Amino acid sequence: MIISKKEFCKIIKRLRNYNDLQDKIQDLFRDNIDNQEMDFMNAGSICVGHETIVVKLLESMFNDKDTISWWLYDLDYGRNYTEGCISEQDGTPIDISTPEKLYDYLVKEMEENR
Repeated sequence: MIISKKEFCKIIKRLRNYNDLQDKIQDLFRDNIDNQEMDFMNAGSICVGHETIVVKLLESMFNDKDTISWWLYDLDYGRNYTEGCISEQDGTPIDISTPEKLYDYLVKEMEENR
């Protein structure tokens, strides 16, 4: 059983917000603390989250090996999506620019691979 599109998008948006907060905290450290102390600062240690576990669960739920993590990290939650970065076998671009479109793609792939 997979989760609904609405729930999937909610989770993805929360992960994105958490990641953005981590980046902002890291930037604050970088801007306000002497570089020598920066080696001991890590925004991840302040923002406690379970991102890795959530991503693994989503990948398992959709029987997906790397699309979700690729979309989250390489495409920066879809913000770096460009047309053609993923395509059908015939070369037709697949639009995964939003969490909603990513969900549709994952469901389609899961159904085709049954």
